[in-house]
Amino acid sequence: MPRRKTDIEPAEDETALVLRARRGDSVAFGEIVRRYQRAVYRVAYGYTRNTADADDLAQETFVNAYRAISRFRISEPMFPWLARIATNLAFSLHRRRKRRPESSIEPLLEAGKQWGVDDDPARHAENRERESHLAEAFGELSSEHQAVLLLRVMEGLTYDEIARALGVPAGTVMSRLARARTDLRARLAKRTGESK
Repeated sequence: MPRRKTDIEPAEDETALVLRARRGDSVAFGEIVRRYQRAVYRVAYGYTRNTADADDLAQETFVNAYRAISRFRISEPMFPWLARIATNLAFSLHRRRKRRPESSIEPLLEAGKQWGVDDDPARHAENRERESHLAEAFGELSSEHQAVLLLRVMEGLTYDEIARALGVPAGTVMSRLARARTDLRARLAKRTGESK
């Protein structure tokens, strides 16, 4: 059966999809959305910690991406560009609401693997208390520090990808990440009474 020109090839590369989307091919842009919707949603949820806001933010990210697809650099990977759009929208939402965006710390907990599931109720209670301390400490970090931690830990982006997503030099990403980790450790130590 012959293929329609709007059918997506099984492993059609990103460049071809972007070029087709630039020509107004909605099927191609739909494939871009399909490929990245979960990752964009995770970034959005990390900032909003609210499913409705995350849905809205993710949708707005793709609307903005569609409008700006002609400015996307084909030589660059797509996800950092989408993450930057989502991050900018999250910061705008934060400014509109005049409050710090809440961020999900579940990926940080999973990445740490420090507090596994345990059948011992006492340990389970201790783990929940540590998670609570971590969530509170993480919520007190600046938006810049939350952003680099979320993109590094939750999405596993490289320093260069985070730099592109946030529109800052890679050196800035590295220093923010180091400061964010130090600040988070200090805030945790203060809460738990443990020394650094």
